[in-house]
Amino acid sequence: MALRALDARRRRGHQIALFTAWHVAAFERIDRLPELAPLLERLYGRADEDQDADEQIAAARAIVAAFGGRER
Repeated sequence: MALRALDARRRRGHQIALFTAWHVAAFERIDRLPELAPLLERLYGRADEDQDADEQIAAARAIVAAFGGRER
């Protein structure tokens, strides 16, 4: 694997560990656990079908900009 890919993988693992630790600490203080589906949605993000057209265009523009391209 390339170094960037390894770094991205390590960072993602760290993000998931922080997400988990924060929620474990928060859940220790409550009487009733929240629903799991919304928490997983926040962790993994929304599916493309949940995005409206403006959100999809904004995401595409961000990807183009990240790769140094220009809009036409």
